This record gives sequence, structure tokens and C-alpha cells, in this order.
Amino acid sequence: MSDASYPSLQEFLAAPIEEVSKVAPTTMIYSSSGSRRAAALAGVPMKDYPAWSLPRLFDQLAIFLRYGVRHLVVPMLMPSGYRETTPGYRENIEGWVDRGLAGPDTLAHWRRQGWRVRMLGTEAAPGLQAAAARLAAETPPGPPTIWFTIVPEAGLPWEWALAAARASGATTRAEAALALYGEDIPPATLFLSWGKPIVNHDLLPPLLVGDLQCYWYQRPGYSVTDSDFRTILYDYAFTRKTWKEDKTGRDEQALHYRAEFENAPIIGLGRRLGPFWYPQSHAEPDR
Repeated sequence: MSDASYPSLQEFLAAPIEEVSKVAPTTMIYSSSGSRRAAALAGVPMKDYPAWSLPRLFDQLAIFLRYGVRHLVVPMLMPSGYRETTPGYRENIEGWVDRGLAGPDTLAHWRRQGWRVRMLGTEAAPGLQAAAARLAAETPPGPPTIWFTIVPEAGLPWEWALAAARASGATTRAEAALALYGEDIPPATLFLSWGKPIVNHDLLPPLLVGDLQCYWYQRPGYSVTDSDFRTILYDYAFTRKTWKEDKTGRDEQALHYRAEFENAPIIGLGRRLGPFWYPQSHAEPDR
């Protein structure tokens, strides 16, 4: 049973999209990984992986944006990708991103969807500057906006933020963010990533982190379903809203849940599956 002030999960999963959209974040960060692993599980050879994966990225982004997310930040290339020595990968990743995100067919897709698309960080990736220019010139004005981020080296996002603050004379976070991004992007309040529970400044754009609620899913690739996202939004909007101004009698209620608190798991522990990390499962203790 849910609290009378909010719906049950079952009610929320079945609610009209207009109702669910009311609780969606304005700005969200979505960082996926494991798309090559997803292709391997689907029997797709590496040579066909980019073309196979791209439509799944489109479908994934559509799920988030149809619920009213106005700014969707998507880390696309990070330092780990530039350091990888897998034959045929590092030397091709910028070309895959150029063709995949800013090729003629994809530009037409962005226009049909009415999505503005921007690519950030190409100051340090000259091979993607033409792609960034095409996206700026040939996608609609929005909203919504998809912000693909490119971070070739660790530490660069903070260098960009500090340079923008110095050049503009910014004295507040909002002023520095405006100088860096060219517009007032509200801080992100939902972070959805994959695999190991890790956050760093390759993933979190500087000056855009708000009261960030974090989730990590474990199916590789672009595999968050509509139902998955509704379930995340339910937790984001209702289950995690436990803070109260007046905490009178609140602590004593822990006595009703002694077994859960005294036998609580450690979130983030995992186990090895061959060369992969996978989270430890746990069950609620008997009460």
C-alpha cells in the first residue's frame, strides 16, 4: 500500500503519460555502456555493431524525452574510450560518433523528432568539430535538447569551467554555467548510469549537478524500457522523498523496521562474472 498522498507503484505504472510526466526531471544525465556487450549477446559481429546500436540509442532517448525531460545530458566519449587499445576501436570511435550522431540520416531523424542536439567538448576533439557544427546548424531550436559530451582527457571539464568563469567574471554557479554552456541549463536532478556505481567529472558536467538522485541498471546497452523508466521515476518522485521539516517521533519509527536496519546490505558490493563486474544480490531480512 502506498501513502495516501501518492499513488501505488502499480497505479503509477498504469497512469496516463501526462500524469507521469509531471514528476519527470527538467535536466537528466544518462550514461550508458555495454553496447558492445549487448551486440555480442544478440549475435551481432563487431563490424555491424555501430549500425545495429544506433537505432537502439534513438529509441532509448525517445523514452526519456517523451516524459518531458527538457535537457538530456549524454556522455558519449570519455577518457577510457580514448585509452582503449582494442584493435579497430580507438581509431574509429570519433568517426562512428561523427557519422552516427551528425550524418545526413541522423540529422533528418533529429529534425523529425523536433529535438535540438548539441555536442560539447569538441575543443579537445578536432575530429568532431565539424559534427558539432552540423548539429548546431541543422537541428531544431528545441526544447528538448540533447547534450552529447566529449571528454578525451580526465580533468578537462573543470578546465573548461574555470576558463569560462575567469573569462566572464562569473561569481555564482549560475553565471559560470551560463558562460560555459551559453544558456541557463537547470542543474540535473536524476542520474541514470550502468554497471558499477561510479560517479566522476567525466560523467557529471561541471556546474550542472543539483540534488542528484542516482540509479544504475545492469542490462548492457540501450536497454531501459518504458516500464523501467516509470519505476525509476516513481522512486525518484515518491519513495526517496522521506525528508521532513519536523522530525518529531520520526526516529522512533525505526523500531518497526529493526531487522531491516540491523541487517542492512552494503549497496555497491559486487562479484566477478569472468571479466565483468556484477552487483551482489540481497534479500530483505526476515522480520
